[in-house]
Amino acid sequence: MNKSSWPIASICSYPACLQQEHIPAPCLQQFRQPGAGIDKAACLAALVSHLQTEQTRCQVALFDGDLVKAYLLSEISSRHPVAQARHGLAAEGYAFSNIHSLAEATSYPRETVRRKILQLIASGWVTRLTNGGLLLNPTRQPEYHKLLLEQARLVAITANKLRILQTAGVSDKR
Repeated sequence: MNKSSWPIASICSYPACLQQEHIPAPCLQQFRQPGAGIDKAACLAALVSHLQTEQTRCQVALFDGDLVKAYLLSEISSRHPVAQARHGLAAEGYAFSNIHSLAEATSYPRETVRRKILQLIASGWVTRLTNGGLLLNPTRQPEYHKLLLEQARLVAITANKLRILQTAGVSDKR
């Protein structure tokens, strides 16, 4: 395939367009032009890819490149939000995730999960209760929640951009 036959990947000023909170007017104008030979699906996919890349970057930075740890902490944190909020207040009465249930849920080998959980405990991210249950360490909750809320903000910005571009692209089909 020669260079001239490659499809246009994006009409926006990538990556500047992706890194802005709003879509620049020139990019939106080009997107609205019908039949301009623009691969609009590629533009939408670029936004989603940017979101995934930014989220992965945050996780990689937080866990020194170990996405398995990031995934396991996410599983632990998301499974028992009420117990997480009540940590220390009768939290022992809940049925928590443990190494076995995390291995089943993630399809990682039990030994890999055990090793990663021990690393998360040693680094202060996870607390093991006397019943063997695992919780996000309450002292690290604010840091983790801040990361999640920043990612949620990026999701909202991306969703808004996608909505705007999809609405603009509808005019092509009329």
